[in-house]
Amino acid sequence: VFTILNKAVELGIDTLDTAYSYGDSESVIGDFIGTYDKKLKIISKLPECKENEVNEIFNFSLNRLNVTKLYGYLVHNFENYKKNPQIWDVLEKLKIEKKVEKIGFSFYYPSELEFLFNNNIKLDIIQIPYNIFDRRFEPYFEEIKSREIELYIRSLFLQGLVFKSTDDLPSIFNYIKNKIKELQSLSRRSKVSVVSLCVNFVINNNLIDKVVIGIDSVEHFDEIIKSVSCSSLDENTVISLKNFKIKQEKIIIPVNWNKYIKVKTS
Repeated sequence: VFTILNKAVELGIDTLDTAYSYGDSESVIGDFIGTYDKKLKIISKLPECKENEVNEIFNFSLNRLNVTKLYGYLVHNFENYKKNPQIWDVLEKLKIEKKVEKIGFSFYYPSELEFLFNNNIKLDIIQIPYNIFDRRFEPYFEEIKSREIELYIRSLFLQGLVFKSTDDLPSIFNYIKNKIKELQSLSRRSKVSVVSLCVNFVINNNLIDKVVIGIDSVEHFDEIIKSVSCSSLDENTVISLKNFKIKQEKIIIPVNWNKYIKVKTS
């Protein structure tokens, strides 16, 4: 892991995303920070909890991460916030105390974002799923930018589904099988890897601030960096990619299909 992290910072990556509930992720990052002499922006997430537990959890994360403050702190479970809206007050206090620079939410559904907009919650930073297939949040991009909210994108590869052989997919994915075949065909025709198509579709959108990509090996990291370094997609390829949008939530939201298939997480 340190090899990947060292390589990342050498290439200018200055932000690391983690969460209290990501196993030993915070501790691993904290161990790395202890050996590193430059400042990194750390974003972590608050797990399901009650108002009176927030400070203890936050401080535990700081301790594991080996830092005195965070760049970003996100509510990880929107339903928990709706049941305990006072947790947001605690996050705002942490920001006032300069223990965290930016606060916000990690979303799964546009309705969650809309709820906060309608209730005039001042967001600094949000993280959402967005990719070639899942474009549910796209209509909100302009408003997100106008509110000066930092927009972070995750799930670029739809939990690895874009890399699957369609022969391995169960019948629940029949609707997307042709889309995956079309994407792989476009990759061959354009001589651009599927990874590059997925990454560049997102990073070429100037309304997006950063992307969050999980890395499980040096080879995987090298492939991602290569895809970012490749030239921008030509106009015809971009137009083609815009036609891959899927609305069926049972397909584009992984928590709806984890029981049907195991895929490579990315």
